Amino acid sequence: MRTRRRFPSLLATLGLLCACAGAFGPVGRAQADEAPAAPAEPTEEERKAAEEAARQPHADADVEQALERYAKDEASDQADVRLRILKWLGMYRHKKVLKELRSVWTRSKDVELQAVAAEGLGNQTAHARDAARALLEGLEKYEEYATREEPLTERAEEVAQVLEARALANALRALARLGHVTEKREFKLVAGFVDHNHDDVCIAALDYFGAVKEWRALPVILEWFNFYPDGYSWAGGSVTVDTGAAGDKDAKAARAGWQAKYGSRARKARPAAHEAMRRALKAITGQDFTKAEELKAWMKDNKALLKKHGV
Repeated sequence: MRTRRRFPSLLATLGLLCACAGAFGPVGRAQADEAPAAPAEPTEEERKAAEEAARQPHADADVEQALERYAKDEASDQADVRLRILKWLGMYRHKKVLKELRSVWTRSKDVELQAVAAEGLGNQTAHARDAARALLEGLEKYEEYATREEPLTERAEEVAQVLEARALANALRALARLGHVTEKREFKLVAGFVDHNHDDVCIAALDYFGAVKEWRALPVILEWFNFYPDGYSWAGGSVTVDTGAAGDKDAKAARAGWQAKYGSRARKARPAAHEAMRRALKAITGQDFTKAEELKAWMKDNKALLKKHGV
């Protein structure tokens, strides 16, 4: 008797479960398959508020605590500890932090620490002008590396040059984040790094010029474009290069200068740097140039515009 009473109850239960699975299962699966909604784009007011917040220094009390912790870990004999604490300190926006970062960037003998300090200076948006000056001060000391050729065969020298390139690239990216527009002497300094043989440095310099819409960089970029016309090949000699100089005498002098500068340059493909160059040109001029001749012709047709921007 008990078995008969339980049997209909079991069937009813199974039927109810099947009905629930049919009613709710597909909905549950559909809900699980739905992609999460994309976050809403910030409004103009929200963007402005975020930019304004990034320009505000951190509270003195918070920075004092951070500096105390930094002082302890900075004295560590472990390189990774010193690098980590310096990177952490660089997230704070404050004049005292800027002073410490500047000291490391311009005076330290440890190139890895210099690279981290340069990155931290790019975060000092509350004191952007002072941070930019500190970056340029350090870049002046690195100026001798602006036209370095391929590393020597010795491993130690190769590693040293890679680390130096990282520090230089970080400094140039930091200048771009700060939005610093260089003065005449500063411009010449930064422009020299476009010619750096390491792609990271060259790309950072080109991206900087694009970020600040530096019209004065166009002749520098044209010269580079002439040597690396497509990113995978290079000019074979001065006779194939159009420098853009006016008049036969000036053209000959320009070609001679070009040969002295590029004649012994190691030949290698540079697709990433070439893409950075095109990005910079697009940001500055609004045009997408695929050939150096196109850029030269555009500059010739827009002399008045270039003059207006100090070219």
